[in-house]
Amino acid sequence: MAWYEDDKLWEMFYECMFDEESFIQAQEQVPELLSLVSTDVCRVLDLGCGPGRHCLALAKMGYEVTGVDTSAFLLSRAKEKALKSNLSVKFIRANMLDFKSDKKFDLIVNMFNSFGYFDTQEDNQVVLNAAYENLADKGTLLLDTVGKETLARSIQPVHLSEYENGDIRIERPLLIENMQIFSNQWMLIRGDKVFTRDYQHFVYTPMELSQMCYQAGFKQVVCYGSLQADEYDLSSDRLVVVAQK
Repeated sequence: MAWYEDDKLWEMFYECMFDEESFIQAQEQVPELLSLVSTDVCRVLDLGCGPGRHCLALAKMGYEVTGVDTSAFLLSRAKEKALKSNLSVKFIRANMLDFKSDKKFDLIVNMFNSFGYFDTQEDNQVVLNAAYENLADKGTLLLDTVGKETLARSIQPVHLSEYENGDIRIERPLLIENMQIFSNQWMLIRGDKVFTRDYQHFVYTPMELSQMCYQAGFKQVVCYGSLQADEYDLSSDRLVVVAQK
């Protein structure tokens, strides 16, 4: 079983990763990401949607939204929140590697480091190929991740976060395999219990992701350092790739 298929990981670390502030942040991000799209948008796919942060924000704005994720636990949380907010979102449990839709999307988003999860470069390329095929003519893919340069600049051997509920999360991140892979160990201390999980995923530079998008068939690819369209440089916290079909 791949690390991202382990629902115990998402259950244990849910409160650390997806607090209410993260849902508010997603709602603030949606107008920003839409401003980077130059074509009309009606149907949106959130690929790797998790608990539906951006799905819910997009649905509130009136878009026809589909969310895809492999985690039954995260999708259950997303459905609960959609129902509570009286929002219509189609949630599908599927692997982004081979998800195919009969109806094409005007916009596909892949937010907050949800790319690069697969074990080989070839499989990560297949994700972009599939996104291209799931887009309507002139459709757009928007990928929001952290750039390899940012990680190389800011990575710390040990990082500790303390939360209001008393949880403590300790991280032990590394860049391995010639700086191609971000490897991390998470340790959650909750009361007198300790949970540990390891994960890793590929990380990329703007040039690498641009080349992968062109290989998938996209005609135009632009990279930014934020959802506010800042130039990507060594001070950027994010890497945002906008690829148009």
